[in-house]
Amino acid sequence: MFDLKYLIVILIGIDFVLLGICVFLIRKIRLIPKAEVFEQGISLFESLIGDADKVSGQFKDQIRIKYNLIKKLSMQLDNRIDHLNVMLNRADTLLAKEIGLLQAGEQAESFSHRQNEIIEMAGKGFKVEEIANRLLIPKGEIKLVLDLVAVRKERLKE
Repeated sequence: MFDLKYLIVILIGIDFVLLGICVFLIRKIRLIPKAEVFEQGISLFESLIGDADKVSGQFKDQIRIKYNLIKKLSMQLDNRIDHLNVMLNRADTLLAKEIGLLQAGEQAESFSHRQNEIIEMAGKGFKVEEIANRLLIPKGEIKLVLDLVAVRKERLKE
């Protein structure tokens, strides 16, 4: 019996040693692929973060370009609105003069002088762009004056 106890203790000891070796090997085997997968994951995330940073930089540049373009277009639109308001005011004045609602005044005289210059230059064969450049008047205003003259001539024919 004494020998049997030693034998059982030795077998249990060998089982513990084998169990410890198995656990050690299983852990080593699990750690090897995880380390590689972990490194691959880190490198993948690093490349994704780098790409995202590059794309965000390009996006920021595009936003800055679009902002400047919108700002420029807004300024041009404001200028055109101002020119349209000036032209509308002048057209109202010219129409009021034609109908007889406007009394003779300084503003009417300056308009009639300018109107006469436009009509004379158009009569000499100058194009709208040439008249605009020489008199420093917007093309739309010149077209408006010439259209009003044409309307006036049609009314006189009737």
